[in-house]
Amino acid sequence: MKKIFIHNAFFRLLTPAVFGILTYLLILLINNDLAQLSSTFTNQEVYVCIGLTYLLSEVLRMNVVLLERFFPQVLKSRIITQVLGGLVLSIVVISLAISLYFKWVYNFSIAQSQLIVFNAIYGVASLLYNLLYFSNIYVHKKNARMMENEQIKTEALESELTQFKNEVNPQLLYESLEMLITLIHRNVEESEDYIDHLSSVYRYILSHRKVELSTLRQETRAAQNIVYLLNYQFDDQISLKVNVPGSFEDTPVVPGTFPNLIEMIVRTTIINRFRPLKIELTLEESDGYMVIQHELNDRLSRFDFADNALETIQKSYAFYSDKPVVCVKAYDFSYIKIPLLEEVEEPLELESQN
Repeated sequence: MKKIFIHNAFFRLLTPAVFGILTYLLILLINNDLAQLSSTFTNQEVYVCIGLTYLLSEVLRMNVVLLERFFPQVLKSRIITQVLGGLVLSIVVISLAISLYFKWVYNFSIAQSQLIVFNAIYGVASLLYNLLYFSNIYVHKKNARMMENEQIKTEALESELTQFKNEVNPQLLYESLEMLITLIHRNVEESEDYIDHLSSVYRYILSHRKVELSTLRQETRAAQNIVYLLNYQFDDQISLKVNVPGSFEDTPVVPGTFPNLIEMIVRTTIINRFRPLKIELTLEESDGYMVIQHELNDRLSRFDFADNALETIQKSYAFYSDKPVVCVKAYDFSYIKIPLLEEVEEPLELESQN
């Protein structure tokens, strides 16, 4: 309500004074009394007109405040009520105020024609007041919608940028390129194999950016490629075992689920030759879940990537399934349970990945 200019202190102080003077000049012109123009600002009637304008503007403002309080959301139906109410209040307030002024100051009643002139002028003032108010309301609503649309576009752009960063995974890319530089100098054939797996990872990521669902077969293949790359950093201490029947290979999966979860597990687990990381993917058909499990050996420090990856996966599956993504730690093991989605009619196969 504070944004509407009729509630602004400067508007309430300055506008009635200016309009009161204009009203007095208009009354003189209507009465063909142009000779009084030279004494306009010394005549007490000008102050009466200013006082009447102040009184009417505050009454109209009070009318607006009451209608805003009792009918805050019903703007269209309120227009007629407020305009008609403003006209009635204008007639009542001006008639009463100007009649009392003439009776107390001049000791006689105001002429009917003069009363009509005053009511006509201030009736128009009431209409202008409400016109300004509703114009201001619609401008604010239009600006609010524009700001809301801009905010939605900004949030969507930020979300896309964040998602793209998560998909491309610059940390894995930098580490892989550094490892590749080392391999090129050590073993050319091995470096070629490494490049094949690295290209497969990012080819899968980029080709599935606009795909809603992938398949379990494609996801596990992409996860195996991630494991292959990460094993160069952890001396082949990471293993991924997939215990899923062949009949479930075409089960729909949100793209990036297993690669992101595998990397999240690796980034948050202490891995060495004394405690290798053994990850197992199993199927709980009765509960409707795919389960990724591994032995607990958490690092002391947390990575933002882990929290963001898990949150993204949870939000993604909430769109496709009523079942939540469940994370459980029990008996020195960590279990991440991914809901099984309904199979699609045709497998979501793209080009084969290595």
